[in-house]
This record gives sequence, C-alpha cells and structure tokens, in this order.
Amino acid sequence: MLVTHPYVDEVHVEEERLSDGTTNRILVVQSNRKKPDFLTNQNDNDQSMNELVRQLRSLDRLAKHGFADFKRVEIRDMH
Repeated sequence: MLVTHPYVDEVHVEEERLSDGTTNRILVVQSNRKKPDFLTNQNDNDQSMNELVRQLRSLDRLAKHGFADFKRVEIRDMH
C-alpha cells in the first residue's frame, strides 16, 4: 500500500490555482529516496522502488482519466 511503503514519508493533496481561476488538485507523494522521472524510468533493479513506481503510475492514470479526486500525481524527494 502506498501510504505504508518504506520509501514514502508523506502523502497529501494540494491545490494549485491556474491562470483562468480554476484549481487543480494534485496528489503529492513525498519520498525519502531520489527517483527522477518516476513515471517513465524503468531501469531500476530495486524491487521496492519498482512497486512504488507501479502504484504511482496506476494512480496517475486514474487521475488523468477522471477517476480520482485529483488531476495528477507528483513525487517529491525530501532531500
């Protein structure tokens, strides 16, 4: 599960205001491991990171197709 994953420190939803006055909700996952380009990088042999990336990709697809309460997923490393 995403919230209890060992590389995840915090998960929360933020709102960003767009130039047209509307808002977007973003699922922010704060990680204690650096993983650039987490939605496209597949060259990692770390099974824990691979599982986290798989979960985040799945959530991002759901969000982009309107099946979540947020519009996209963003990962931030704590370093």
